[in-house]
Amino acid sequence: MQNTIFSNRDMVNTSFDAANDATGISERMRWIGADQSAKISVPEIVARPDRLARQMPSRRLARASATAIGFVPRSRAFHRAYNFSIALVLILLVLPVLVVIGTLLLVTQGRPIFYTGSRIGEGGGRFEIIKFRTLDSKKAKELTSDRVLASGTGIETPVGLFLRETRLDELPQLFNVLIGDMNLCGPRPVRPEIAALHGADIPGYDVRFRVKPGLVGPTQALLNHGTSKTIRSRLNNHFCRTPLSYFAELTLIATVAACVLARTVSQLRRQLTPAALRKPSGVVTQANGTSRLRFVGACGAEFPVRWIDGEYIEFDDVNASKVPSAGRLILALPGGISRSARISLHHTPRSAAHRLGYRSENDFGAHILSRYFFQKVVVPHRSEFLGQRFVRALSRH
Repeated sequence: MQNTIFSNRDMVNTSFDAANDATGISERMRWIGADQSAKISVPEIVARPDRLARQMPSRRLARASATAIGFVPRSRAFHRAYNFSIALVLILLVLPVLVVIGTLLLVTQGRPIFYTGSRIGEGGGRFEIIKFRTLDSKKAKELTSDRVLASGTGIETPVGLFLRETRLDELPQLFNVLIGDMNLCGPRPVRPEIAALHGADIPGYDVRFRVKPGLVGPTQALLNHGTSKTIRSRLNNHFCRTPLSYFAELTLIATVAACVLARTVSQLRRQLTPAALRKPSGVVTQANGTSRLRFVGACGAEFPVRWIDGEYIEFDDVNASKVPSAGRLILALPGGISRSARISLHHTPRSAAHRLGYRSENDFGAHILSRYFFQKVVVPHRSEFLGQRFVRALSRH
């Protein structure tokens, strides 16, 4: 049965960027993304590799198989030794950071500084995950008894929001890797209550339990927490059936580490900047007067967009009453790349002459908005990498 989330035309001729935009570790998706004449959608990449094999040149297919991210080791003993060794080295490297964070938490929120909770591991077994405690324990238990924590709840501890934004609260999971509960790379660990909830609604959800959960992984790095669980599950299932490449895995780990460091520095700089001088977060605007944002109605008419945030869109010198109620929101990225999401517009109490509320029409569009428009992911699009920014800055002079 075809999944309706993937049935829209947004998926056609599009690489899902689950490796392409971040690190280029999946030659299969990079090839699909580069050849716009290939009529292959992401569901077919995952569900019909035979069609991909017929259309991809044999040499590229061989290289893709050698470098594709995957979670299935060829030797369990070697893979365990590899995870133990890398985890031990990383713990020694980040030990000063762990001590600093632990001290800050002890001073600002008291004991306990760690959170432990039940998670499902390989084969359905249970283990206790270790994280830095970032939430008010009592309120978190009430709000997340059978669901993931919604954004904007405001129950973070004084340092908790910073740790969650930078993903530094995940560092203690290295000890889970060390003792063998987790791998460095794999599906995100899930609570039994969440697994029971989604396992009943999402076909094939339990495939993720064929392998150990991971500290990092393509879905954790490249998708937002709010991305549809069906999309996340579909991709995880693909990786859970794919033999791993240590080169691809180490590339992903290094990329995630660099992005977490960059995000940490950025957040620290933001916290140290006076509130009056801070740029608003979660808002996308036009860049240097260029038409970076535009809305294209179903009729084909284009309307320049001044800015968007998570709820509203404001048009540039266009009365909102003249804008169609549905269409594509398009973001132009550097290098001639663009990404678009189907949205519908609606009036709200905060609507104005040039401003309307909006919502994504499907889950894939919501992913595009969170990843490309608002950068709510650990590893952003490659155009946001420091090296790419430096090259663009040089080209302007």
